[in-house]
Amino acid sequence: MAARQVLYRKWRPLRFSDVVGQEHVTSTLRRAVQTDRVAHAYLFTGPRGVGKTSTARILAKALNAGLSESGEPVIEGEVAEAIDNGSFMDMIEIDAASNRGINDIRGLRDGAQFQPVAGQWKVYIIDEVHMLTEPAFNALLKTLEEPPPHVVMILATTDAHKVPATIVSRCQRFDFKRLSNETVIDRLVDICGEEEIDAEPEVLSLIARTAWGSLRDAENLLEQLAVSYGAGGAEITLENARDLLGLGDTSSSVDLASSIIAGDTSAALTVINREAARGADLRSLRNGTVDAIRTALLTKSGVDDAVGQPEEVREAMGAAARQVNLEKLLHALTALGQAQLKGDSSPLELELAVLNAINMPEPKVVAATPAASPGQAPVANGHAAQPGAPAAAPRPAPERERTPEPRQNLSPDEETWRKVWDGLRRTKFRRWYLGPVLSNVIPPKPVDNQITLRFKSRSNRDRFMEEMEDPRAQTALRTAIDREYGPGLALKTSSPHEEAEAAKQNAPAASDSPLVRAAMAMGAQVVTDEEAKPEDG
Repeated sequence: MAARQVLYRKWRPLRFSDVVGQEHVTSTLRRAVQTDRVAHAYLFTGPRGVGKTSTARILAKALNAGLSESGEPVIEGEVAEAIDNGSFMDMIEIDAASNRGINDIRGLRDGAQFQPVAGQWKVYIIDEVHMLTEPAFNALLKTLEEPPPHVVMILATTDAHKVPATIVSRCQRFDFKRLSNETVIDRLVDICGEEEIDAEPEVLSLIARTAWGSLRDAENLLEQLAVSYGAGGAEITLENARDLLGLGDTSSSVDLASSIIAGDTSAALTVINREAARGADLRSLRNGTVDAIRTALLTKSGVDDAVGQPEEVREAMGAAARQVNLEKLLHALTALGQAQLKGDSSPLELELAVLNAINMPEPKVVAATPAASPGQAPVANGHAAQPGAPAAAPRPAPERERTPEPRQNLSPDEETWRKVWDGLRRTKFRRWYLGPVLSNVIPPKPVDNQITLRFKSRSNRDRFMEEMEDPRAQTALRTAIDREYGPGLALKTSSPHEEAEAAKQNAPAASDSPLVRAAMAMGAQVVTDEEAKPEDG
């Protein structure tokens, strides 16, 4: 049986535009290659699973496989395929965690002197470069100071502060940021659409929060859930996800969190012993309780957009948080976080942690500062200001700015259609998210008050037709198209397979398909292939 690629490898970015959430890095590298201003050494830093090594491979591909008109590397051909599967002789990847000695770097330095074999550039990618020993760093420094003209070195690390300043100063540094939950969820929606994974929207939100900004971790968790609970097209539920991620039953976690916040010792201990009696995993109960109290803390602080919990959990935790102050919530989180629970732990350890979370120590009494005498400025930092000195102005709260992420250059038709399917990215009424399905459509152009949806694959058209059987999906699609193209357009659909069959059998292409019946239900005018005017080209 042939080996199957795991999701994070199968969905590894192949172009600069495929790298999500790092446009500040990819746009600069793309321009550097286009203008022939590639540096001899780069330092990629950032959390795990955000695209550092993938971006390094894409840069190697752009240098050796050629560029398209848009500045993206060519992804077809022997060179591109060899780089993607790691067999390209002029792209050398080194794991510094296991090859960290001076002899390893000496071998790199000696090999860099030779000319490229299959491409124009030799690209060295040193992953986890902070693991190198001090003598190895000294040997690497010499190569960075006087590199051969055909060599580009890319150093990747999750701990940039451990890399010597002498190394950092000789590289162009790019900081990869942790991905937002919204970015991770959008990517997971695309993967679910293509991999035929049926999951509740709350599942993807929970995965994104658990992965903590790492797309690779999120893709791995999604695959685990698909293997465990999604066999045969079954829908992955929130309870499935909480069970696999060790977050326990939602209602029990909310009950325990509410009891802790309210200071109800009896109710809290009752929940613990009830769950222990039925054989529940107490670590999962603790983790779910911490997650619920975190929701209360964020809600209390007015950060609803970062919660990502179901509505009923947000309401319950919001109501509980209104009865206490932030110090109480912080103390409860700290006490539960310090509990060391093992797989075979007795209820006593969790009970002690809950008791510590409920019983908040009394704050220390601090002597009051004497009031300032008339003519004397108020006391600041324990020192009275001089008479006549101006009072320090309060610092204004920094404004939170959201920098819009730039998009790749698109034609007007592509931009308009992207707005349609992007607005439906998280819309699902039966089994399939409409956004990923519609992204498979060749960007249409209205002709004679008609839009033809030409799907690149028959499977995506079938998914689209299945969703269109729900009147709510019809309304959502009609609203999105009317908003971007204007009202009153007739809708058609086709796929390469159907167009070939129609030409072969001299039969109507898709005018008798269920989509047309769905379009008629939406109030659209149906146009047959014979009545449609062919487009140019």
